[in-house]
Amino acid sequence: MRTAWADTPEPLRAAVAEALGAAVSDHRDLRGGMSPGPAVGLRLADGRRVFVKAESAQVRSHNHAMVLREAAILDVLPPSVPAPRRLATVAWGHWAALVTTWAPGTTGGLWSDTSIAAVVRACRAASAHQAPPALVPVAERLAGFDGWERLLELGVEQAHAGRAAAMVAGWERWTAGSALVHRDIRLDNTARAGKAVLLDWAYAASGAPWIDQAQLAADVVATGHERGPEVATDRAHQLLRSLPPDASRFAVGLAGMWRWRAATVPDAVRPIAAWRRARADALRPLLTRLL
Repeated sequence: MRTAWADTPEPLRAAVAEALGAAVSDHRDLRGGMSPGPAVGLRLADGRRVFVKAESAQVRSHNHAMVLREAAILDVLPPSVPAPRRLATVAWGHWAALVTTWAPGTTGGLWSDTSIAAVVRACRAASAHQAPPALVPVAERLAGFDGWERLLELGVEQAHAGRAAAMVAGWERWTAGSALVHRDIRLDNTARAGKAVLLDWAYAASGAPWIDQAQLAADVVATGHERGPEVATDRAHQLLRSLPPDASRFAVGLAGMWRWRAATVPDAVRPIAAWRRARADALRPLLTRLL
């Protein structure tokens, strides 16, 4: 469970209100996500609604650094990118808080054909931009993307691992590009109200323009479609077939990355290993088609 906003240090909450220039009249804690710190919607006395995420370096330094990284990335995104806008970054003690504009719409649940189409449009809108010079190559945001090869080296028996490793080989080269890449497209990283807004930009990078749509295809299967797993696999396969062949290689690489990291990276403060393992397992029908 995430920390509740009311359980964060009062000086941090006061500093956020001071940075926004208005008192907080109400708040709503939000669920979901991979980090332990609070995620909250604030209603301000002047009528504005904003989003805040905060992390303590004492709880997990990685997530604390991610908040600061995302703040810097939001500052360099072009205004036409479908993303929230940074309003303030607040530091107090071991805490860091990022305040952004509120993105209206739905963030959870299961995928639908409507939400897939909306997020495809948002991904295309983002990747139509050149990545800002401050962003790193996408290869630096894909830790363990050679997971199938590593599993083979360990002698871990995995169905199709040999073919999967061969398909993903050379990934540093074929994922490269100059397009703006979000790199963490998941259903809970989007807000959908007609148009979609892409949330949580801490993994943004420069790369091939199809990467976010390929990650979307994988997430449709891993998160699920409202009409069931067979439809999820069909929709993901259709999306990948509309993209360059390397997009299918990327989906295979994601499954290996999740499998490898689930086996080798222990849980910190949340059960991330089980989450990764479940996603890799869910992708098996799609991998069978792609391989």
